[in-house]
Amino acid sequence: MDVQRIIDGVKDALMGEIREELREFRAEVRGQLEGFKLAMDTMNKRLDGIESRLSNIEGDVRALNLRIDETNKRIDSVREELTARIDETNKRIDETNKRIDLLSARLEENTKELGNLKAEITELKTRQEILDDVVRRLRKLEERVFA
Repeated sequence: MDVQRIIDGVKDALMGEIREELREFRAEVRGQLEGFKLAMDTMNKRLDGIESRLSNIEGDVRALNLRIDETNKRIDSVREELTARIDETNKRIDETNKRIDLLSARLEENTKELGNLKAEITELKTRQEILDDVVRRLRKLEERVFA
């Protein structure tokens, strides 16, 4: 029986030490778990902050996309208006060019006609000079005949 007592004593001593170590281990694990919990809470708060900022950024991006769409619509509208104005201006330029071409053709005709008229005037002046000379000679003849 003494052996049984010794075994029970050793067993109780070992169990006491194991219990003590188990309590210390539990306390240590509990401390570590609390540290992990604190770290996880901190990370969750940071993630919440990041999510909030990301949500704000997404809202800003949506707003910017809307503004970009509006700006693109305005650009398209201005482009269409300018294209219409350019087309109208081009039509007017084409009409003006046609008128210039017509006037240029008329000017060429008038220049030719003017050249022809100058030639006729020169010819008429020459004839006038001849007629004046003939009239002068006739007068001289007349003066001689009647004198």
